[in-house]
Amino acid sequence: MGKLRFEVSSLIVRDGTYFGSGWIFHEETKIRDLRLTVRFGNGESQSIAAGYWKPRDDVAAAFPQFSTARHSGFVVYGSCDQRQRESGDLFLQATLEDGSMSELPIPQTSIVRFGAQDTGAGHTSMRQFVGYFKRSLYFIRRFQIASLMDRARRYFGNRPSSFVIKGEAVRSMLNAKELRNIVLVIDHDMGGGANHYRERMVAEKIEAGTTVLIFSYYVATLSYVLMVRSKQRNERFAIPGYDFLLELAGSLEIREIVYNTGVTLVHPEELPPLIVQLKVKYHCRLTLLVHDFFMVCPSHYLLDDAGAYCGIPDIDRCQTCLPRNQQDFCSLFLAHDMVQWRALWGNVIGLADEVRTFSNDSLKLLQKAYPALDASRAVVVPHKVEYLRHGTVRPSYTATLRIGVVGQIGYHKGAKIVRELAEEIQARKLDIQIVVIGAIEAQCEPSVVGETGPYQHDKLPALIESSGVNIMLFPSIWPETFSYVVQELMELDLPVACYDLGAPVERVSRYAKGLILKEMAASTTLDDLILFHHQVYLSV
Repeated sequence: MGKLRFEVSSLIVRDGTYFGSGWIFHEETKIRDLRLTVRFGNGESQSIAAGYWKPRDDVAAAFPQFSTARHSGFVVYGSCDQRQRESGDLFLQATLEDGSMSELPIPQTSIVRFGAQDTGAGHTSMRQFVGYFKRSLYFIRRFQIASLMDRARRYFGNRPSSFVIKGEAVRSMLNAKELRNIVLVIDHDMGGGANHYRERMVAEKIEAGTTVLIFSYYVATLSYVLMVRSKQRNERFAIPGYDFLLELAGSLEIREIVYNTGVTLVHPEELPPLIVQLKVKYHCRLTLLVHDFFMVCPSHYLLDDAGAYCGIPDIDRCQTCLPRNQQDFCSLFLAHDMVQWRALWGNVIGLADEVRTFSNDSLKLLQKAYPALDASRAVVVPHKVEYLRHGTVRPSYTATLRIGVVGQIGYHKGAKIVRELAEEIQARKLDIQIVVIGAIEAQCEPSVVGETGPYQHDKLPALIESSGVNIMLFPSIWPETFSYVVQELMELDLPVACYDLGAPVERVSRYAKGLILKEMAASTTLDDLILFHHQVYLSV
């Protein structure tokens, strides 16, 4: 039987939190589950689920004889509740399709450990740079310079420039004009729709003369970050943590706090009390934006311990689910206590001057979790999408169903749906193709599913047209709070199908070329898409 091959590019360890990436594949079979296992000196062990099946074209090019190498990338990020004990031994635990399990020791040369006050700017960045450089060679050899430059901007552009210990140092760098009107924004730094919204919002505030402080977290070095933005400056600093903001607020007059999202922050239970303290002590305006459901559950896509949309059940079910839930960043909340979580965020919501959602569906879900939410402070403000307008796209091929899926399709975006749909197509021996305009984090049947790879936004219409797709599927399995992808596909005048879930339904149900799919079963979805294609293109 074949063997497992793997490489851990880097694994960063700080105060019981772990972030790492690399690749792993079996020569002959698929990996069903992947975890980082931490084994402590007392014999106890804990594990953190890894996000697996990420595309790695460079690994596929290095091992062209193994089809399983194509989606071999992984990322692991989470915390263990043993952080006060000695550092444990680290392993990758891989479960194969047949249920067999292998435990692979992680080489010490891949691991960087540092203390709570260490910035991680030296040997940490070198270890990560080596991994980045090795991947860069793949793009250079294939003259994919645009993709390389985009990765370089994301990797190097987000790194803090220096470490600031005292809040007074931030005040001293601002001039009198910058000190007049200051807004604090709390947000992750992982990209996507929430970050795009934040950047547009920050640009508008800066144009109006506001100084914006952005409190975030740089996962690559497990560092808290403060970005200082104004007309005069755009700087990024590593900071000690939550207490730094309290000290900083004491030396600055913060007019408003804007919570964009707290996803990815370690020790997330410390964030709600911080917001409450800042609001009460300094009487600043508090605006909460609902880009996800992190205020409802640490599983911010509302996926339960079985990986399905939970619908926000009664709190007793949440109490049994959360300790077992390995979705997204749940392990960062070490208490695993939903009663505590709701109480913490309920205090924040009760003090908010405005709770802004981007769809009626999101507001209803938030009210389900927090029935006491003051309706007079809740507003629904759909996203502005003028920048999306490209004109229309006419599919280049319509005779046979060709399904298009747009974006970076991870688990919550429907990767499993696409994989099962491809298996159903293959089982029925149908002449139907699926093209992912972007990339998918799943090992799909290559004779059915193709991928374009990451794309530049302005190239999307041309990619859709050249790919031959004619029915667009939005396979997300969580209640999206808006979805720019759906809006863009509608702006392009393309037929769009989505599940009866979340904000997209509000628009797709009123769209002349829209279809609401009632079931997530692959067989039913395929039947509905075949009929939809016939109605759009073949009906007389």
